[in-house]
Amino acid sequence: MRFAVLTNKDRDSDLSVTEKIVFSLSSLGAECAVVSSPSAFSSVVNDCSAAVTVGGDGTILAVAQTAARAGCPVIGVNKGNLGYLAALEPDGTDELSRLVTGDYFLEDRMMIKASVNNNGSETEYYALNDIVVTHDSVLKLTDIELSCDGYDIAHYRADGIIFATPTGSTAYSLSAGGPVTDPALRAVIVTPICAHTLSSRPVIFNDGAVLSVRGASRDNDSLRLYADGGEGVSLPNDTSVTISRSPFSLKLIRFSSNSFYNILSKKIH
Repeated sequence: MRFAVLTNKDRDSDLSVTEKIVFSLSSLGAECAVVSSPSAFSSVVNDCSAAVTVGGDGTILAVAQTAARAGCPVIGVNKGNLGYLAALEPDGTDELSRLVTGDYFLEDRMMIKASVNNNGSETEYYALNDIVVTHDSVLKLTDIELSCDGYDIAHYRADGIIFATPTGSTAYSLSAGGPVTDPALRAVIVTPICAHTLSSRPVIFNDGAVLSVRGASRDNDSLRLYADGGEGVSLPNDTSVTISRSPFSLKLIRFSSNSFYNILSKKIH
């Protein structure tokens, strides 16, 4: 068996956790391909039975699309802060031997897709946590129109809008006042960011909904789209963005049926 081990060197600077992981797996005859960047990960993931990440949730997010497309399940070893997605802490790496014996189960986490149509050319972006559309400049309001399946839903004057999966409901959406949602559900949570109104509320849509958002900044500046907190892409004013469920999902490896709500109560307080 062959496993990809992606290490965030900013988190595991002395590689002590990475070395423990490699020892645990190789002692059972498994081969490990150790990489330290998402681009290097993409070159090895197709030949691997599973992937182990060392870092925070951001490390998993950085390779979620690549792993999902390849059908490669992922397990995270938490060297970050909260670690909602990571299944193990650094002192639990011995359990990774269960990857070789097949003693684990998989959680299927839905992802979402943003399709940006600009002058007849369409570009797609994928996210495990969330897709965010904001003003291209900080601290500026933008007018955002939201529709679902062709029907007008709301008009927001806000700093931006968040489209979150249930997995991402405990991330930026939560900070903006969105609801915590069990990741076993299939839904898209829409949360306005600092809306300038007393009546604005988050809305939860079913996973089959096709959402459309069009922003028009008041000074004709461009908007910006972020997928899972990446660098962001500038959008010309009045560009239409369609949000829908991704055709592929991420498989997260779990060794125990530790309840999402038990994890939530430990991480969120």
